[in-house]
Amino acid sequence: MLRALALCLALFAAQPASAQSFNQQEQAEIRAIVRDYLVRNPDVLKDALAALETRVSSQRWREVTADRRDFSIGPADAPIVIVEYFDYRCPYCHAAYEWVSDLIRTRRDVRLVLKELPVLGPASMEAARASLAAMPQGRYWEFHRALISYRGDLTPAAIDTLARRSGIDVARMRRAMEDQAITRQLEEVRAQAIEYQFDGTPGFVINGETTPGFHRATLEARLREAARQARTRQQAQR
Repeated sequence: MLRALALCLALFAAQPASAQSFNQQEQAEIRAIVRDYLVRNPDVLKDALAALETRVSSQRWREVTADRRDFSIGPADAPIVIVEYFDYRCPYCHAAYEWVSDLIRTRRDVRLVLKELPVLGPASMEAARASLAAMPQGRYWEFHRALISYRGDLTPAAIDTLARRSGIDVARMRRAMEDQAITRQLEEVRAQAIEYQFDGTPGFVINGETTPGFHRATLEARLREAARQARTRQQAQR
């Protein structure tokens, strides 16, 4: 019966020209077979929906991690990808920076993707816009480290000083900050954070699995699991 169902579904998935070879009575009979089978075997439909959801999630994850507008560091083919949604004024993001930078320095199986999520007011927004505006100058990582390590008020003057110390052309950065492309990027990142159900910063996504907040033990456990899964995939491909 399962093979018959598969055949029926394949026929209905065919091009319209192929489907036209069945008359209305035959098409009605095929629909009845499919409907009857699904009523008797509801787990088949559940499995199909689960498989569809997995494919959609995988496609979404590829879109999130492959956006060329975002800064990323680490091997392009790293088996573990960590996406961090952060705010430069968030104290928990400050605490997470040491853990994140240690990973980048010590592991070659991790790629980090950074996404600005300014949720703590105008100063956070200005810092995020400044970091994105400075990216074309090729000093994003240096500027990011300066901003995320800063413990004072992120006033415009402080942002400019940190940018200058990071090797950024401040006048060029300030002009680029008004670009509507940056506004769109920040809006899209915020939509992603809502999609992942993050209600604050930081928010981490490790190989598609979300971890809100900075809980080092939880993140390291998730990282170990991601590494184990990556080894299993590599072994299966040999």
